[in-house]
Amino acid sequence: MKNKAFSFYTGVFLISALVMALQILQSRLFSVTSWYHLSFLVISMAMFGLTLGALKIYRGDEEEQRRDFGLIAIKYSMGFGFFIIVALIVQLYVPIISSEVIQTLITLPINALASGIAYYYAGIVITVSLTRAPFPIGKTYGVDLIGAGLGCLAALLLMETIDTPSAIILLAGAAFLAAMAFPVESDASKDVRLGIKHYNLKKLAVIFITGSIGIGTINALLPKPFFYPLWSKDAFIKRSSIDYEGWNSISRVTVMNEETREPFLWGPSPLLPEGQKFPVKALIIDGDAETPITKFDGDYSKHKYLEYDVTNIAYYLPNLKKAAIIGVGGGRDLLSAKYFGVDEVTAIDVNPVQIHLLRDHLEYREYANLYELPGVTLLNEEARSWFRQNTEKLDIVQMSLIDTWAATGAGAFALSENGLYTTEAWEIFMDDLSDNGVFTLSRWSASVRDDSARSLSVAMSTLFNQGVEDASKYIALFSSEFLATLVISKSPFTPEQIAALENAANEKQYKIVLLPGTNPPDGLISELINAKSIKDIKEISERQFFDITPSTDMRPFFFNQAPLTKPWKVAKLAISGHENMHHVNLGQVKATFNLYLIIIFAAIMVGFVIIRPLLKTVKDKTSPFVMAGTLYFILIGLGFMFMEISLLQALGLFLGHPIYGLSVVLFSLIVSAGIGSFISDKMPLATLPRQILWCLLVFGYGLAMSHILPYIFHEYAESGIISRVLVSIAVMSPVGLLMGFGFPTGLMLTERFDRRATAWFWGINGAAGVLGSSLAIAFNITFGIDNTLIIAGACYALLSVAFIVFYIIGKNRVI
Repeated sequence: MKNKAFSFYTGVFLISALVMALQILQSRLFSVTSWYHLSFLVISMAMFGLTLGALKIYRGDEEEQRRDFGLIAIKYSMGFGFFIIVALIVQLYVPIISSEVIQTLITLPINALASGIAYYYAGIVITVSLTRAPFPIGKTYGVDLIGAGLGCLAALLLMETIDTPSAIILLAGAAFLAAMAFPVESDASKDVRLGIKHYNLKKLAVIFITGSIGIGTINALLPKPFFYPLWSKDAFIKRSSIDYEGWNSISRVTVMNEETREPFLWGPSPLLPEGQKFPVKALIIDGDAETPITKFDGDYSKHKYLEYDVTNIAYYLPNLKKAAIIGVGGGRDLLSAKYFGVDEVTAIDVNPVQIHLLRDHLEYREYANLYELPGVTLLNEEARSWFRQNTEKLDIVQMSLIDTWAATGAGAFALSENGLYTTEAWEIFMDDLSDNGVFTLSRWSASVRDDSARSLSVAMSTLFNQGVEDASKYIALFSSEFLATLVISKSPFTPEQIAALENAANEKQYKIVLLPGTNPPDGLISELINAKSIKDIKEISERQFFDITPSTDMRPFFFNQAPLTKPWKVAKLAISGHENMHHVNLGQVKATFNLYLIIIFAAIMVGFVIIRPLLKTVKDKTSPFVMAGTLYFILIGLGFMFMEISLLQALGLFLGHPIYGLSVVLFSLIVSAGIGSFISDKMPLATLPRQILWCLLVFGYGLAMSHILPYIFHEYAESGIISRVLVSIAVMSPVGLLMGFGFPTGLMLTERFDRRATAWFWGINGAAGVLGSSLAIAFNITFGIDNTLIIAGACYALLSVAFIVFYIIGKNRVI
């Protein structure tokens, strides 16, 4: 029996670990094949599949399931492994999002269904193990939670070691290995009602284990893996066009084959000399954000074209000795700084692959030839953390296009948080400037209305927060074609600085949009530069269709300007477009429209696949018991997801990348919620006063976090990544522990009255969780993370209504 118990717990541990690891790895892959915000779709589909799997067990023959639990676990563990591979193939070779709405309506469900089926099989294994196996449920649940928690860490380790497709193939092999672990009773081993005998299943599992691990290992070791994303951001990628490929936990970086082409300029001057061509290799991040690695032999005279890019206009200012570059990319901004004679340049990037290529990779280091230049330092750091630790004053800080035209135009980051474009971040950057130092930012612009308006909004709010009364004396704005460069000064611009910028703009024929001493153009930019407070800026934004309010750490969605509160107009523009709308704005509209589609698709799936079939199992749908139970499980499903997604997006910003937030939040939440569930068994919420107190504690935590998180961000911004991870765990653990009481308490109360309704309540909770993940993103964007945390807490506060109804029912014994 001891050997069987060990084998059983091993199988449970592996399946639970694989479920969590798969969610994180699929999120990373979705970030490459589609947009970052769609990685949260994985959480919805995991919830959906796991819920359906649980309901299959609850609606099955309990006696048969108890007898054949081992065979069921083996069979569906193998199905889990098989559909991990199927989902991977679909994600690699079927474009999830298209620029065409009709194609998206076809491919999005295909990708979602492929992922959901794998989690459905895993849900069956986990549920049959927890509820039908003859082993103590407490121990089984504990092993389940330990496995899930360690699965989060295993995913990070795999992503830092090998490419994501290879890692997912190895996960499939581990699922087949889990099938081998589950024990089978001797009498059940002769039962063939499940379609195949257990020893034949295990023989098949050995074949799949060998194949999966072998293929995954070979794919990981190849310089150019044969399993790779064929489609990325609706673009078809040929394997032969890729010269280098590197994966890690925050990105997939590819370097394309060398091309000889005209100089790569973000915002070229009309006077750019023609005929020059240079060898370059395009460095592409997550399939879309492109930056050039220019071949440089040390001869600056060959790169005079750098004088003709509006992103470099700030380098015409006098007395620039020390610079910091945020976002190394392929080294273009670093080359520009050295070209213009800056003595010391520190280039910072959160992505270790890009630093590795320019600093450590022999071929690319020699190709770019930047690391050997005097005064150059390349650092793999999170920018905000580095600036908080920096003690030297800088004359210029440059942040140019931490994405590309294609990415912005397609809405790639429109629903993603970004910690580099908030007022709090810019205050940190400005604090490190010398007295006459400048912070320069370049963003896409169409007639200076797109990102430029929001950039100006953030800049002015930053200055207002620092006590500046007339921001117009500190800001200059120049444009060329579809790009605008904003220059923000630590002090009011001096006459010498104004003359230098004006001369450079006139010489290169850039458009002077804003410059102290000149009149701004009529329209939105003029309204903004004349604002006297953040309140004025918000009032100006309210009069626009697109949202240009300043992004903050609690609403860090700089790239989202298409409002979620105007669905009909957004839908009309996304489907039919508008002749006067620029590509950038249209991309943001489509990103918002895609979020609508995800919410609608999730609602349809939930309605037809979960709620409609389960309604037949509930006899008296209007009884106080059913209504109170339904309200209870809807609220804990929504509240849990609102809290999880809000903290996930907030801590992703704090830690430097969404994937860190995903891993740390899931790990912390699973472990702490598991501990809470264990405690609820020893200290149940058995009385109404305890239940009301618990509701108020969760509400109070959500309310407190909405006010405390900005303080935490500020106080620990300069800490290293390990310290910030520990702080994040400390933030998550108390609320996870409290929320861990919710589900077991609900089951305890409902089963006390009518166990027949358990399947309905389980399903309605899963349905709320599926919808809650998408709604949480919408709420965070619209209302801010801080307000969504309050909404999450309010969901738990409203549980007091259900508790009161249960209390009355218990006293009257009315069901």
